[in-house]
Amino acid sequence: MRLDSFILSLALIAPIMSKELNLRLVTFNIRYANTISLGNERPWSTRAPLVINQLSQTAGGPDSSAVTLIGLQEALHAQLEDIKSGLGSAWAHIGVARDDGKQSGEYSPILYKSSVLTLLYNETKWLSLTPDVPSFGWFAGSRRVVTIGVFEHITSGKRFIAANTHLDNVSGWARSEGVRVILERIKAVQAAWGPLGVSLSGDFNSEPTGEAYQALLASGYLGELYNLATNATRFGPYETYTGFLSIEKASRIDYLWVGPVTENRWVMDRYEVLNNIQDNVYLSDHRAVFGDLRLA
Repeated sequence: MRLDSFILSLALIAPIMSKELNLRLVTFNIRYANTISLGNERPWSTRAPLVINQLSQTAGGPDSSAVTLIGLQEALHAQLEDIKSGLGSAWAHIGVARDDGKQSGEYSPILYKSSVLTLLYNETKWLSLTPDVPSFGWFAGSRRVVTIGVFEHITSGKRFIAANTHLDNVSGWARSEGVRVILERIKAVQAAWGPLGVSLSGDFNSEPTGEAYQALLASGYLGELYNLATNATRFGPYETYTGFLSIEKASRIDYLWVGPVTENRWVMDRYEVLNNIQDNVYLSDHRAVFGDLRLA
């Protein structure tokens, strides 16, 4: 290639490589397909079209150039397949079921468009003392996992790390130690692939004053989107968990985090909590949360 042609090629590529990447991050505990209805809960067959429709609309992003990542919690294998089918064949996922490392039990998957993002690496680790095999940790009521992926935006070449989890609802010790394992795994992936921007989505089963939230906040590694947003860029209700029963106390336990905080890689544009009732049907006992950001 002639030198002048090479220089011209670099000039054309440089703006693409340096441009900020618009990202929409979504977290949604869809409620597993329970066979026994509680209160206002409806079967998955009733909820599924509404959940898929909301995810499809949300995945549209703020503009056509935005990249959407969806972190789900409580998704059983059949539910995950329903959602992927409803979103369209362009959607893929990473993550395995927590009970056997295959298809048994709930997933904490990350959904993405394989036509937009290239998956470079992924792992599922159990939040326990034996993270490489299906296992319980610290008196947890259920096996818990974190799903981590390294993605590359096909158009711009920008890379980032995304993680998704669902912390235990029984043991506070398991939640706190789970956060420690998650940070260890994210930092290990950073050491191998970074330095890169990081996102973490999930149902923490911990309010902002709770041990798991405070443990992650105290680490100084990630910042939570609600706190990064301003009154002008926050939309929707405050609480993310509503339950199916009117007597249940609503709370904020579903979060989106980005970092590393010290590297100032992210610009926050919008934070929103979505409604979880449509046509008098609860989509889930949780509300979906999304954030619009720009990755430098």
